[in-house]
Amino acid sequence: MTAFNDPWRERAAQVRDGSLEPLAVQLGYRQDPANPARWKRPGSVLSIRGSQFFDHRQGRGGGGAIDLVMHVRGCHFRAAVEFLERHAGLPLPAPAAASPHAPDRPNGLRLPPPADHLWHPVRDFLTTARGLDPALLERCRQDGILYADSRRNAVFLCRDRHQHPVGAELVGTRPTPGGRTFKGMAPGSRKARGGFWLPANTDDLDALLLVESAVDALAAVLLLAPTLPPDTLLASTAGVATTLPRWLRAFRAPRILCAYDADRAGDQAADALRRNAPNCSRLRPVGAKDWNDLLRRSRPR
Repeated sequence: MTAFNDPWRERAAQVRDGSLEPLAVQLGYRQDPANPARWKRPGSVLSIRGSQFFDHRQGRGGGGAIDLVMHVRGCHFRAAVEFLERHAGLPLPAPAAASPHAPDRPNGLRLPPPADHLWHPVRDFLTTARGLDPALLERCRQDGILYADSRRNAVFLCRDRHQHPVGAELVGTRPTPGGRTFKGMAPGSRKARGGFWLPANTDDLDALLLVESAVDALAAVLLLAPTLPPDTLLASTAGVATTLPRWLRAFRAPRILCAYDADRAGDQAADALRRNAPNCSRLRPVGAKDWNDLLRRSRPR
């Protein structure tokens, strides 16, 4: 009899059948103008049909509002019910483009809104100036982990281990008269909570490869993929880390490859990592300072 009197069952019944489209907006998704049944946010692409949804990025789906909240927020049943109760009847948030300077995350993270019309010049810069593969760039864009902003920066989304956005690496594509390009992080980024990383089978990792930037991660894929263990997660720590960040430790990779830059800072950080993690070994770019330099030097001229 206890189960039938469970107050959580009654509370869930009040929120389970809500429409998924408005809920998707509350959860930070934007409707795809080219496909009204598809909804996107960084790291996730949903198809919504009635009460059913499917996340193409993560290969999982479900049915009903509670399932969707549990999937997107990575929370348990009761937390999802409480979220839906708190947000029932609340007005929908304004589109990100309407207030680009307002915090869009509880921790103050301000991700620049996407500027889809500037994607092609950003992609062309990354292809010509950085030597990155256009097909790989397009795949990252479709996965929601790379886009262009209104300042023509390439925005590389940083995520935690549950694929929730926690920041972004920003790479400028318009050189100054001195030939330099802007590099930085989105305001409110939390490097201790996540980074830019490429999809992998995180349930059964063979190895974890660390680099200093998102651009180096994409270069390392092109240079090292044939020699890496089958399920290797490539992650940027946005600089060097002398201890493995907690969000990366949670993956429990049996092998860690420290592929930091071939300079004093990279070597010292790698030495510190090896002292703290016996399963860590050094993988140093040979013939260049970093993996992107090495990729550009290896391109046919």
